[in-house]
Amino acid sequence: MMLDKALDILGWLVVLFILGPLIVIIGGSFTETPYVAFPPAGFTLRWYEQLLHRGDFLQSFLISIVLAVLCSLCAMALGVAAVIGLHRHGVTGQRLFRAFLMSPLVLPTIVTGVALLQFYYLIDMDAPLTGLLIGHILITIPYVCRTVGAGLVGLDPALEEAAGSLGAGGLRILFRVTLPAIAPSIMAAMIFVFITSFDQATVSIFLAGPDVMPLPVRIYTYIDFAVDPMVAAVSTLLIIFAFGLIALLQKVLGLDRAMGTGV
Repeated sequence: MMLDKALDILGWLVVLFILGPLIVIIGGSFTETPYVAFPPAGFTLRWYEQLLHRGDFLQSFLISIVLAVLCSLCAMALGVAAVIGLHRHGVTGQRLFRAFLMSPLVLPTIVTGVALLQFYYLIDMDAPLTGLLIGHILITIPYVCRTVGAGLVGLDPALEEAAGSLGAGGLRILFRVTLPAIAPSIMAAMIFVFITSFDQATVSIFLAGPDVMPLPVRIYTYIDFAVDPMVAAVSTLLIIFAFGLIALLQKVLGLDRAMGTGV
């Protein structure tokens, strides 16, 4: 009994540790002081109103949305194809190839950003949006491999075998059996990739340009000159946006089913 209570207390402490910074940021966005204060001094929405009149932030928000959508589509196409190919067909050096796909998780993102910046400079690449897209795809493919791979592991091979025994070809099995069966995992991977790309700052700092600046880089640039509650307001909206996507995933698919751990 004592152990159960201790574990309950420890669990709530962990939750508080995770949610504490979010509570401070959200509360600080409503303060009337010209600096972030918690508990907030008074209550005002003027920092949100000020944000609505910042065209540069709105432009960066749209750039981040476009970049995240393109990254999701491209990373899904490449990652799903790679994972299904490794799952269905044994290839020479399969373990090495899997490790190569997961390597961006091990390599620090700042190293990836610097390496891509030097590479773009060597090939004289002058396309900031394309450069950002390549960088985001590179660091998000592992999330696709992990999530979709979990869905494939939970897929009953008898389904594909039954379709093949009934005369279905490889492509027909893929599009009529395999992909629909792992659709929750694919959807979950797409949402995770979208959030990761939308919130990616480290790689984007090195690859963004003055005309193509994602929202995280815009925030980072802004706080170099001023730290006021408008930054907390932007962060609050991003927190709500991310939680909204996760809530949508839970409502539509269920996290257990999406991750391939449910029945």
